[in-house]
Amino acid sequence: MEIADAMITSQARNMANDFAQRLQMQGMTVDQYLQYTGLTREALVDQMKPQAETRIKNRLVLEAIAKAENIEVSDEEVEAEMQKMADAYKMELDKVKEYLGEAGKDSLKDDLAVQKAVDLIVDSAK
Repeated sequence: MEIADAMITSQARNMANDFAQRLQMQGMTVDQYLQYTGLTREALVDQMKPQAETRIKNRLVLEAIAKAENIEVSDEEVEAEMQKMADAYKMELDKVKEYLGEAGKDSLKDDLAVQKAVDLIVDSAK
């Protein structure tokens, strides 16, 4: 399947940002990492592009499986997932809902459908 370069670059940048956050949790800044490795920010993003493309393709396939299998996610399942998030971050459920907004809830619903597609594949492989 053909994936637009802009989509791959966007995903690679998101991955680089996630990587930078993980570095910070370990006590290192991304600038320190770049200096140590001799990379630039763009080179770091470029290194992540192959994995970004794979992630996008995997996601698209799983979304297609969810659609083909008529996998649906109920409002109760979304609510339960938001409650898990609230518990994990020691927040009130209403604050999580406010933070996510409607777009975030829709994205969460899509993520849950993809997870159900993964579960379906795993169950089928047993």
